[in-house]
Order: sequence, then C-alpha cells, then structure tokens
Amino acid sequence: MFLLVTTLFTAIGVFGGMLSVLRSSIQREIYKRGEATVDAFAMANAPLMLTYPSEPERAKARLQFNLLAVGRNPDVLNARLADKAGVIIASLNEAEVNTPLASAPPEPEAKPYRFQSTVRYGHDVLGTFWLTLSRTPLEVALKRATTRALVFACGIAAVMSIFALIFVRREVRPLKVMQLTLAAISKGDFSQRVPEDRNDEIGELSSAFNRMLRRSEIFFHYVDKMVVERLINDDKLTKPGGREQELAVTFGDMRGYTAMSNRRTADEVVHIVNTYFHLFIECVAHWGGVVDKTMGDAIMAVFERGEQEHPDTHKRRGALAIAYMQAASRILNRFLRQRLAAHDKLPIEPREFGFAMATGRAIVGNMGSKRRMDYTVCGRIVNLASRLEGLTKNGEVIIDNFTCLGAVDILKTEPLPPVQPKGFTEKEKVVPHRLIGLAEEEAHKMRIFLKRLFVFSFLQEMVMPRDLPVGEQQPWCQEAELALIKLVAETPVADLYSRVEVETGQLMPDNVLRPLPPEQRPQAPSPPAAPPIAERV
Repeated sequence: MFLLVTTLFTAIGVFGGMLSVLRSSIQREIYKRGEATVDAFAMANAPLMLTYPSEPERAKARLQFNLLAVGRNPDVLNARLADKAGVIIASLNEAEVNTPLASAPPEPEAKPYRFQSTVRYGHDVLGTFWLTLSRTPLEVALKRATTRALVFACGIAAVMSIFALIFVRREVRPLKVMQLTLAAISKGDFSQRVPEDRNDEIGELSSAFNRMLRRSEIFFHYVDKMVVERLINDDKLTKPGGREQELAVTFGDMRGYTAMSNRRTADEVVHIVNTYFHLFIECVAHWGGVVDKTMGDAIMAVFERGEQEHPDTHKRRGALAIAYMQAASRILNRFLRQRLAAHDKLPIEPREFGFAMATGRAIVGNMGSKRRMDYTVCGRIVNLASRLEGLTKNGEVIIDNFTCLGAVDILKTEPLPPVQPKGFTEKEKVVPHRLIGLAEEEAHKMRIFLKRLFVFSFLQEMVMPRDLPVGEQQPWCQEAELALIKLVAETPVADLYSRVEVETGQLMPDNVLRPLPPEQRPQAPSPPAAPPIAERV
C-alpha cells in the first residue's frame, strides 16, 4: 500500500511538473513570436511612415495592406498602427481608423497577449505598432500537452506500479508462506516448511524458521499436543502444584512381551510396539484423551472431566476409548494371523493386550523440578487402574464399578468376583466388570472408525513386508486394506472382547475359571508337624 501511494503521488508530481514546463515553454514561444513580429513590422514599414505626412492616402493604403498580411495569421486578434500623435492610421478593424488610440474598443477576448513596437527612422519616432494575439492557441496547446502529459504520467504510474507489485510480491510471498505455516502450526501441524531459495535476509529468516519447526516437531513427538494446548489456555496449570480433578485413567499392557523381546531384535520389538501404540493413540485422541506416558510395552491415558461436561461424560469417553483400542488390536491380530498362515514375511507379529480403567478423583499437576517437569496424575484411582490391568491375563478389558455405572447404556459387561488390590484394605474391595460387548449404535460407530484407522498409509508404513518389490507394494496394501475392512465388518463384537489364548489367539469359553491374583490365592494347609522322636519310637 505504501509503494502504491508513493507511486500515485510520484505520478501526480511528474504530471504537474510536465504541465508547468510545457505551459512556460509555450508562453515563451508566443512572446518570442509576438515581439519578433512587431519589431519586424515596425522596421519594414518605417519608410512608409516617413512618407505618410506628404502622401497620407497612398501611405495608408500600403500600411493597411501590410496589416492585412499580418492579420492572415489566425492567432492575431487585431493589429493597429498609430502615428506619433496617437491617431490610428491603419487597423484590421476599419472602424478604428482615424480614431485616437485611447478610445479604441477593447478586444473581444479577455486577457489577450499584447505587443507593441515603436516605429523609428533613425532617432525620429514616427508612430507605434500594436499587435494583439489570442490566448486560444495557448489553451489548445496546453490541452493537447495536458493530455499527452497525463498519458505519459499514467504510463509511468502503471510501469512503477507493476514493478512495485512485482517487488512487493517477491518480498511479501515468503512472509505470506510463513503466515500460512504459522496458522497450520497453531492447529498442531508441524510438518510444514517454508522455501529456502533466497540468499538475503528473508532467506536467513526462512532457514531459522525451518530449524525452529524441526525442533518443535521433534519436541511434540515426546509431548502430547493436547497437554500443551491445555497448558497454553490455562496459565494456572503451568505453575507448580496440584489440584484434585474428576478423571478416568486407562492402562494397557502387552501380553507375552518378555518372551517376544527375547527372540526379536531391538528394532523389531520397537516396531511391533509402535504399530500397536499408533492405533491406541489414535483411539485416545478420537475420544479427547491424553496419553500420559508409554512405559515399554504399556500405555497410560487420562480423560479429564471438562468444566461444562456431564459428570459421566469423561467415563464414557474413556470406556469407549479402551473398547476401540481392544477392537483395533483384535482386528489387526486376526489379519496378521491370516497373513502369517499365507507365509507372508511381516515385520510384526500378533500380540494381545489387556486394558483396564478406573474413574474417580485424582491429583493432577506439575511434578518434577524447574529443569524437568511433567504434567501428570497420581493417586488412588491411578493405582486402582494399574492393579485392575494386572487381572487381564487373557486380553480382557476390565473396568471398575463406577465406570460401569456411568456407561451402563453403551457397554455390555459382566461382573467379576470382588478383589482386594494390593495396597487397598479389606473394606476397599473393588467389584471389577469385564467388557463383553457394546450397544448396537456404539458398535456401528466403532466399525466406521476402525475402517478409517486401517488406511493404506498405515499398512504401507507399519505392516507391509519389507522384502516386497516396489511394483508389488501398492497391490499388496490395497488387498490388505480390503481384507481389514472385511474383518471389521464381519467380526462379531463379542469376539473382540472375549478371553483368548495369548500366544495362539484362540477364543476361550467364558466358563473358564479365571486365576486369582497371588495375594488372593488360598494358602495350602501346612502339613502336620512330625511327632517327637520319642513318640515315634
């Protein structure tokens, strides 16, 4: 805008300057022409004026003829020749002849150009010649010059505007790209980059901007974006200290992890764990939860109750999240077993997970020091969820009684025998519930979500055999995507939450007795003490 305004005022200044120069130039030419005309006429007609006293009639006729020759110029309004007494003896206006010069009528045009020259013969003054020129030629010339100057000034303004816009576009485009990139960053997308194709200050700014983005992207691989958004929106949360909050805590743990890690390389173990964690984190994010931490093969997520939420909403969100996580792992396991049976060399193997959840009040806050701070939760509910997860030996989903009561209309559960988790007193026994299904509407929503979860990019990056030729990768992923969609649609909901054999994935009948935790197993009676030796004798 500044450049455009500057260009406009520059064009106006150029136009005004050109107009002033042209006007001055035309006026100078008119004055030069008028003065030259009167001087030439006075010099040429001085001999006739000398004979005027002796031959007045003959001299008047010759002088009138010469005036008519001057009057042929269209710019001439009038021409008069007066003798030394001031009486007009020749004029283009014949009515003025023989009248005093002072009483001559004015010219019809206002402010014409007037020129005079004294007719001399030697040192003797014989008379005065007056010439009146019209201003119309000047106005016409100025109008024509104004048009040309305006066209020229507009051309200059157009050229300057084009160059200004090109310059502004070149300078502003990187800033506009940065603005769009910052808008994407504010939404949590740190994959954007700005071009680094310049060697000036803006190029240095772009390089620094990209370095900042790379650091931020790496940072948010280790910190949940929802936690950062929550801390930004509420400054009180960034201060040391804690508060009690209604929340739901979920735990998930891989079954048979130790045996698998003993026969797999470190890269393979990490890839397998990350594949399942990718599914779980997507499920948690879908239901507005926060992954608090991942601990080896275990994952912990938290669902806080919002200020405007119903008291049971966070319970329902957490329960549906672990239901989705279990369903995603079971669908993937069935697909992997099918592919392994077809002798595909997959980079991962099917693993079962157990999930548990507890709801209640817990302490939420920043824990650590100024050098290292964690926004996390702790308390009885966290311990209870961890203890309930220890009961999921065969890949079940177990929730506490409070969660069950808050989500009774969307979950299908069965009660389990009361348990006394480690660290809880006899009076604090808990009645866990095992998830066995979902309400019909929720099951339908879950299938839709799972179809969007097992997409082509996930299969290509996580599941596809690494030894496939390039030409076979896309057909394999497309076929696998269709197979997963079919599994999602056809697998009964009850099978997704049944007890299974951890290594084979075979469904276990529901009447199989569940092993009690070690602290609740009945103790075998002690053998009777041996009688004294004397009695044995």
